[in-house]
Amino acid sequence: MGFPPPVKHELQIFDSLPAANETTFNAGIPGLNTENVAVSIILYSPNLQIVASLDNTNSSVTSTYTTSITQGFTFSTTQSVSITESVGVSIEVVTASVSTTFALSFTEQWSTSTTKTMSFSCPPGKKAFVYQGTLMSQSLKFDSGSNTYTWSGEAAKALTQVLVTSDTPIGIAPSSQVTINR
Repeated sequence: MGFPPPVKHELQIFDSLPAANETTFNAGIPGLNTENVAVSIILYSPNLQIVASLDNTNSSVTSTYTTSITQGFTFSTTQSVSITESVGVSIEVVTASVSTTFALSFTEQWSTSTTKTMSFSCPPGKKAFVYQGTLMSQSLKFDSGSNTYTWSGEAAKALTQVLVTSDTPIGIAPSSQVTINR
């Protein structure tokens, strides 16, 4: 049967893991191919994860917080990702309290995670919440011998270089409060 013919397409980010089929395969990042198997990296479930929370409302000085931020694919086992083309995408994350759009370019450097040190500052009397954009990823294989599409390996989290800052927690109504009694 052979590989599907090369299709010019735009990378698609799915809300959840889609069906393993040709349409899904063509919407992914082209991966490393062998004689009988082609791989496409499918991205889904865009989200934001908290990196830092600074509450400086009772202070008259600026507070600074330093942390390490990792970018790239993170796996729970020794699997890896091989990206064969540079692909760009625009992603929108919508929650109850914020809507943010960011652009990413996936290249071979995404195959391994890299860590950078970042510092965040919060002025006196303010709050700052810093989030990092994330995506889930899964390899979809096309076997030309059996003409089948199957998921391969484990899902991985792709940590992006996108950081979003808000003066209120994202996903929590501004009037929500948590009280801790000791």
